[in-house]
Amino acid sequence: MSPDYFALNSQQHRLQLTIQGTVQGVGFRPFIYRLATELNLTGWVNNSVQGVLIEVEGLRQNLEQFQYRILKEKPPQSEIQSLDSVWLPILGYSQFEIHLSESTNHPQKIAIILPDLSTCSDCLQDIFDPENRRYQYPFTNCTNCGPRYSIIRDLPYDRNHTTMATFIMCSDCQNEYNHPLNRRFHAQPNACPVCGPQLELWDKNGKVIASLNQALKQAADIIRSGQILALKGLGGFHLIVDARNETAVQNLRQRKRRPAKPLAVMYPNLEQVKQDCLVSELEEKLLSSPAAPIVLLRRIFNQLKSDPPHPPLLRGGE
Repeated sequence: MSPDYFALNSQQHRLQLTIQGTVQGVGFRPFIYRLATELNLTGWVNNSVQGVLIEVEGLRQNLEQFQYRILKEKPPQSEIQSLDSVWLPILGYSQFEIHLSESTNHPQKIAIILPDLSTCSDCLQDIFDPENRRYQYPFTNCTNCGPRYSIIRDLPYDRNHTTMATFIMCSDCQNEYNHPLNRRFHAQPNACPVCGPQLELWDKNGKVIASLNQALKQAADIIRSGQILALKGLGGFHLIVDARNETAVQNLRQRKRRPAKPLAVMYPNLEQVKQDCLVSELEEKLLSSPAAPIVLLRRIFNQLKSDPPHPPLLRGGE
């Protein structure tokens, strides 16, 4: 190889990248931070109203590898629509940092925000582990799961632009948020029982009648008794009844003025879904995906003890 080649690759260079697509709320900045650190690059990354902006300095070959690995190893929930790069004069950054996001006073806001994601297996493990500080905490989340679209108030996607802005992280949550190797590194909705939202059960007049785990237990009792429970979820209210209780289902249909249209059915796990429905490989993949959508399934007849909540169809929504 020519001396010019070795000279080029032994010098420090500066590269600016603009990435557009689904790159906010998916752990993209933590991914960039770890990748840049691994490749001994300095500079910064931040969110903007148009996507993610990156400036990095280092050896030419490391910068080229950085670009390649961004496309190859990007977070699983992210989607890159465009990656524009510009070579710039060196500035001499001393370390790599995650910078505060750009001002929102930009005329065009085109950053794509991910929909809410179902709780991941790691967070479920936290919730059901008696030794974990998030034991039985229903609002557990990380960079791989939890609310996104339904909590955002403005772009770019940062905690102060979401409904979580009023919940100040405790020291434990803040340490997770600041630690590059933690899966909650820069997880904007990060929370725990000490500092996050709390579960409450209200009566029809808005009076709190139970909280925390007691609220969950009483809510379950209400459903079992055949009553209608209104659950405030990430994106609005859901009206819930026991799908095995024909009287409760008919009462819900009457109140919603929905005599025939199918109602979604919730199951605790995939195994119980398969007891009532035929599930193909593709349908199982959809049900198990982070999006956790309602999926129309072929019903196994005579499996439900009462008339199902979707009587006119051969397929039920899960």
